[in-house]
Amino acid sequence: MTPARAVRYIRTFALALRFVAQLWWLQRLRLLRGKRQAAVAARLFDRQARQFVAFATDMGGLIIKVGQFFSVRIDLLPKEYIDVLSTLQDAIPAVPTPEIVAVIEKELGQPLKDVFATFDDVPIAAASLGQAHRATLRDGTPVAVKVLRPGIEDLVATDLNILSHLLDMLDKLFRLRELMDVEGLKADFTKTFGDELDYVKEGHTAEQFQRDLIFNPHVDIPKIYWQHSSRRVLTMEFMDGVRIDNLAAIDDWGIDRHALAENLAGIFFSMVLTNGLFHADPHPGNVFVRSDGVIQLLDFGMVGVVDPSARGNYTALLAALVGRDAGGIVDALAALKFLGPGADRVRMVELVGPHIDAIVGDVTGFYSGTSIVDGLVGGQVKLSVGPDQLAEIQRFVFTQPIILPANTAFLGKALVTVIGLCTRLDPGVDLLATARPYVTGPAIWLETLNQAKQALKNVVPNSRRILRVAERLGNGSFESDMGALIESRIEDAQRRQTRTLIKVIALVAAAVAVLFRRR
Repeated sequence: MTPARAVRYIRTFALALRFVAQLWWLQRLRLLRGKRQAAVAARLFDRQARQFVAFATDMGGLIIKVGQFFSVRIDLLPKEYIDVLSTLQDAIPAVPTPEIVAVIEKELGQPLKDVFATFDDVPIAAASLGQAHRATLRDGTPVAVKVLRPGIEDLVATDLNILSHLLDMLDKLFRLRELMDVEGLKADFTKTFGDELDYVKEGHTAEQFQRDLIFNPHVDIPKIYWQHSSRRVLTMEFMDGVRIDNLAAIDDWGIDRHALAENLAGIFFSMVLTNGLFHADPHPGNVFVRSDGVIQLLDFGMVGVVDPSARGNYTALLAALVGRDAGGIVDALAALKFLGPGADRVRMVELVGPHIDAIVGDVTGFYSGTSIVDGLVGGQVKLSVGPDQLAEIQRFVFTQPIILPANTAFLGKALVTVIGLCTRLDPGVDLLATARPYVTGPAIWLETLNQAKQALKNVVPNSRRILRVAERLGNGSFESDMGALIESRIEDAQRRQTRTLIKVIALVAAAVAVLFRRR
């Protein structure tokens, strides 16, 4: 191990052990009830969060990504942590432009001036693993150029080892394996963060999202310019929208925030339940809005995959939540392996069933207010379930083998982030109501749509232009010029695959038009 790596190990473990000791001591202060305990805890959480942000900013690499990962987990961390860790999304120091230019020229094998007509020295975004600059191609096309930070690969490899050893240590101290799939979590972090270092893979992933969401008129995904891209450099279409948390600009454009929130939630439900490939890092810097209300998704380095069997179980879980079906909720959680062997599912249904409306409402409310942990520590959680019933449910739950299974960490992060964005756009949005079409929609239509997407699998860089066809479905003008419109769009995007592709899309579009008329 090099001296630099050894120092990184020592500093990280020293910080972790100090935090663990401080939290252990806080638990010893349980005798300080009510407001006094809450005040002591709040000061500690705020101090720890600020120490971690300073540490992560100084160390860089994957440590920042871990902080960003937890910065949206309002279901896990106290409000003080969330407020401070959220600054990690925007506080990453930029790499000096000459170093970035050196990477571009080495990767593309050409002087910068031979690739781009203009290249802005000031980055438009600086992240933990890379940064993006605005530029124009030689033909005047505006683009965004994403470049990996020099030496980041070695830093990430070191941090992944640290993270693995840190989880092993915490497992020995707190028996984490009783609460989560530790090995699965380490595998998730290794694959997901490792994939972010390959921009060729990210570019192909972006094109996969183009195909998956081609019929959704509410989303736009940037085109990839492969002739100016490599494993460490990704050149893509420049998106001129505003961040989705820029509420002032959204209001100035007259965009319906309620509809925008529903559209964002719908995109997420479609990714998870229909396609099985979802954007795992949808923070405001990666979700933009155009002046016409279309949502622009950026940065596909961090993605998650939901296998077909799990998609069915998540659909069942969502359907049970929508239908307030306690038995269905428990069955779906068991199928998803949130309930370990030996869980008393019958008793769980008996306890939860009579209070299902209150429980679903309370849990949903947490995401638009204080965090669960923060509320519990401060004694501020107001529940609709009576104290006696709640105590009985709590006693039972703590005796059950409830764990966090593998392949759920990034899905949970993405879900919480999307919920946060939606409730910020419209605090009154009913996300379960928004989910209803995805769990009760016509099965024939979903199957037809999936078949059409398979037919479109070879349409890549310009496939997002075909998406505009869907915008005509509900305005009454689609039937009259559907054939000509589709043919012109497809020939612009990919001239080689016209006849067969046109027939497939025309059939699907006709089915959708009929569906819209019936509704």
